[in-house]
Amino acid sequence: MKAIFLSALMSAALFGAGEAAAQSPNSSPVLLIESLPSDNPDYRRMILVKYLSGPKVSVAYKAYTRSEFAQIADETPPETIAKCQAGAAATLAEIENFQEVETRREAQGEPPAATRFCIKNVPDWEATGRDRYLDPIFLGLPYAAVLKTESKSLSGN
Repeated sequence: MKAIFLSALMSAALFGAGEAAAQSPNSSPVLLIESLPSDNPDYRRMILVKYLSGPKVSVAYKAYTRSEFAQIADETPPETIAKCQAGAAATLAEIENFQEVETRREAQGEPPAATRFCIKNVPDWEATGRDRYLDPIFLGLPYAAVLKTESKSLSGN
């Protein structure tokens, strides 16, 4: 189930990603992904997904849940983009380690740490790479927003 929503999101996002959509379907686009403490008090953390195209972000999304992504204006410093483009890609081992550390932090009641991943040149992106690399990052986010309302009886009881 979780793989389905991420696949749908990333496929849909690629259609709106302009130049990023030109990537080969067998290799990942260049993604700058940030896991951050949430700016919304209803959620513990949020994820920013940024599609890079050369020295700029072609499209950026913010997610508090696994199923709701909002396109956002990008404010990424040029040096951060350049570092991702020119630097080493995050390894699957680094991403899996993040998942373990983040799960521990949450269980211990600690706030999430700001973490950045540069994902690029992942082979078999469409078939298996996307889920293997993105699922560990999104682990711990709720599947959908939950309304926080008080339960009241219509009869007043």
